[in-house]
Amino acid sequence: MALPRWKASSAEPAEGADLVTAKPPLIASLSTIQTLRGLAALMVAIAHLHAVENRFGGTPLLGEWALAGFGGVDLFFVISGFVMVWVTRAHQGKPAALPGFWFARLARIYPLWWLVLSALVAVWMVKPDWVYASHESSPEIWKSYLLIPDKELPLHAVGWTLIHELWFYLAFGLMLLLPARWFPAALAIWAIATAATAYVWPKPENPFVALIRHPLTLEFILGAAVGLLAQRRIFPAPRVMAQFGGFWMVLSALALRENAPAMFGEEWPRLFYFGIPAALLVWGCVGLEHSGLKGPTWTVSLGDWSYALYLIHVPVFAALGRLGAPLSQPGPLDNLILLVVALASALVAAWILHVGFDRPVQKLAAHVRGTRTIKG
Repeated sequence: MALPRWKASSAEPAEGADLVTAKPPLIASLSTIQTLRGLAALMVAIAHLHAVENRFGGTPLLGEWALAGFGGVDLFFVISGFVMVWVTRAHQGKPAALPGFWFARLARIYPLWWLVLSALVAVWMVKPDWVYASHESSPEIWKSYLLIPDKELPLHAVGWTLIHELWFYLAFGLMLLLPARWFPAALAIWAIATAATAYVWPKPENPFVALIRHPLTLEFILGAAVGLLAQRRIFPAPRVMAQFGGFWMVLSALALRENAPAMFGEEWPRLFYFGIPAALLVWGCVGLEHSGLKGPTWTVSLGDWSYALYLIHVPVFAALGRLGAPLSQPGPLDNLILLVVALASALVAAWILHVGFDRPVQKLAAHVRGTRTIKG
């Protein structure tokens, strides 16, 4: 049986998501969402640059505030929730769409993850302290490859966010089986059940239970709620909303500059500091684009590379940090050089991965499910 027909756009709003063809899009493109994706990836990269600089560099240039860049993950989660509603709006209540939806999501996540993880596994087998030095025990590699919830982080630690993504895709896909008119209520019930379970069961030992009741799921649901509102063209004061959401996130970063490392592992505070303002930012940006605003071409391109950048930046930073450590001198100059070279190298590596691997894989996946990829 053929999978449902989908089309993909080069202005894909999140993780190479497909724009459905059964219903015309409300706006011509989602370049502002691509821009936010690029911003989210840069936020996470800056947080990790701070860690590398403090480990291998001399006089640090990035302050503790940079660690609050982990809020880029929260922005990613909100964007993912929004996009899943956006791209499936013509398929809600249609069980036949479910295989195509899950196939597209798995094809988006796993191939590039496997490529980068395999490179790290090769290094880990020779120099384990170069890859997983900050952890007391070693992960189970097969769980890292499959992104199975575990008490330990995946070998490539950023994979913990992909585990949350996959849980959202699983639950969201099942909701597509419901009649479209029930979807908002089902989303609300899921949010209430998650919040209640997280409140009653703070931090369970079982990694699967810990994942299912994690409050970060509420960030995906917030994004999905924004998607439902955008679907109905509800955009109250979008410019004010986008500015307020962005300003809130900046204030959060400044407020956490002394406590960012501790805040990273928190659950409910992250939702307040970054999840809610990220939802306002996404809602406002979509409203602005509906009114005619477009993201700059270069930021849209950065959004295209954002998944590759997210996966590759830590290995690139770590490698350059080790190479530059013997050259470290007192003063900020060598640190400035390290920061500029590391970020530029990560961007180049992300572009190579996107153009040379990820984009061809997505075209192949589109062909397998009986569609064609177009430039949008």
